[in-house]
Amino acid sequence: MADTALQRLRGRADVVSAADVAVTERGSRYIDFLLPGLLGLNLMGSSMWGIGFAVVDARSRKLMKRFAATPLPRAYYLLSFILARFVLLVVELAVLVAFGALAFDVVVQGSLAALVGVSVLGALAFAGVALLVAARPRTVEVASGWMNFVMMPMWLLSGAFFSYERFPEPLVPIIRALPLTALIDALRAITNEGATLLAVGPQVLTLVVWMVLGFVISLRIFRWQ
Repeated sequence: MADTALQRLRGRADVVSAADVAVTERGSRYIDFLLPGLLGLNLMGSSMWGIGFAVVDARSRKLMKRFAATPLPRAYYLLSFILARFVLLVVELAVLVAFGALAFDVVVQGSLAALVGVSVLGALAFAGVALLVAARPRTVEVASGWMNFVMMPMWLLSGAFFSYERFPEPLVPIIRALPLTALIDALRAITNEGATLLAVGPQVLTLVVWMVLGFVISLRIFRWQ
């Protein structure tokens, strides 16, 4: 601004006049960009801590060893953590979407069914990652460190608060392969662009891969005591 003022005092004539225009159209505001990111962060955090922390806590108190000795199938025991997670998922999704609509007039342009479907898939993907992280640790302190180690890069890189396109170009494909990036991109496309599940197919595929790998590897290396 100072340089412009000095140049004009010396007789510079601007060829084009520029002005700032505030954009208020739905889908193009920062809150429209931010809300899907917050939803993705919430799904990741609650899934990781809600499942991983509970599994390690049960192992540290030797509750898991006792359950493993009962006729209850071990797969059912692990599945109970995931099903309990889905009870909270409905509440989390409804509260955030309703708050965005009431407080900031954020409207989901796409199908609510697609939004719920992607959210469920994202929760499943992070449930698989949570079981993988919690497969071995014996204490809550160790599990907490591993949880933060896994989630911290996604907090910083996955585009929840600003576009990851600003990172160096060689990093962008790696960032897009992260589960949180895929989840936020899909939620953003459905919320702001009215995208269908078919349109967010690459992101859905990324979440499916993380979900399958997480569950398969964690069940192979899982420690019950």
